[in-house]
Amino acid sequence: MVRQFILSIAILLLSLFSHSFAQSSLMRFVDGSGNTLAQAQIIEQDGGLYLPIQTLREAFDPGMKQQYIELTKRLTLNLKEKQLRLRIGSLAVSADSDETQLSLAHPPRIIEGQLMLPLSFFTDLLPEIYDFRVTHNPVIQTIHITDKAAPLPELTTDTATEGPAKFLVILDPGHGGADTGYRGTTLRAEKDIVLDLAKKIEEVARQNQVAVLLTRDADFEQRPRERIDIAQNNLGKLFLSLHCNASFSQHAAGIHLYVSNSLGITYVDRPPTNPSRASQNSVTIETLSQENFLKQSRQFATILQTELEKLSPAPIPLSELPLATLAAVYMPAVLIEIGYLSNEADEARLADPENLALIAAGIVQAIQTYVTESDQAEATANGR
Repeated sequence: MVRQFILSIAILLLSLFSHSFAQSSLMRFVDGSGNTLAQAQIIEQDGGLYLPIQTLREAFDPGMKQQYIELTKRLTLNLKEKQLRLRIGSLAVSADSDETQLSLAHPPRIIEGQLMLPLSFFTDLLPEIYDFRVTHNPVIQTIHITDKAAPLPELTTDTATEGPAKFLVILDPGHGGADTGYRGTTLRAEKDIVLDLAKKIEEVARQNQVAVLLTRDADFEQRPRERIDIAQNNLGKLFLSLHCNASFSQHAAGIHLYVSNSLGITYVDRPPTNPSRASQNSVTIETLSQENFLKQSRQFATILQTELEKLSPAPIPLSELPLATLAAVYMPAVLIEIGYLSNEADEARLADPENLALIAAGIVQAIQTYVTESDQAEATANGR
């Protein structure tokens, strides 16, 4: 019993620590089409964010040449037919025979034996010298690189209202990058379908003054811990994970909703009116997890189920299972599988932009209904 108690304490502390301090440590570089060009570890030092110098070669110019003289701390970069001269510890940068003088927000450094460049070198200095635009999305640590003549990329941070949103919805398009998810007969990947849907939801949400944030806005791999950190660090109030389904049976079809419940291994058509008997067991130590929001998750799932059944030829099942995708999300959360890629009819519907637009509109309507009901419940509880 004592050993079990100590183990429970350790798990609790580990959970609290990871929720409080875990931060996304990767910066991703993507082009105008959403393709990943490079990714690199971020190092924070003296108030600045730094990236390894080889990131330039991977994301901007594979033929880049560099020379570093340790005695003078002089760093010379031959990058895309231009020469840049920097000095470790100095903010000054000169380009093309000292004709162009520029300044950085933080100086280049040597960190753990690596030549490191400040984030401002990528986001501020390079666009001044070269014919491309660099846009940094700090929320999901992504840098978009586009031609200066191309339209500005739409960043997920623009979707939310100015300042902290009262109610921020986190949209989590599953998979990404090398993790393609399922593929149907057309070989279109799940990762692309759910990203398309997330962007349509984002568009409808913006039109209806609903603040949303995407955990990824392009085709790159996002680790589960990074997705959760984005949600937690930005004070999300509702989490919706977007996926497609697949089955060995070609007859399996339709939308399926899931709520994470470690005790609810049974399938339910509608959330139960009374808590399960298992939930009545006394718990000595409770870690912060999805279980704390099971009631609200069921509430949103039911609203979403009702709304999407207006578009569905068949009832939409709602299941409660232990889900690793949602278990550590500390806010109401639902996972939706929008159709089966193993079913030809479903796959055709998911390839139809008009059908995705209808699903997006239904999801936004469900979010608005849930927010209204939550506000009313809060007002009643506060005696207003």
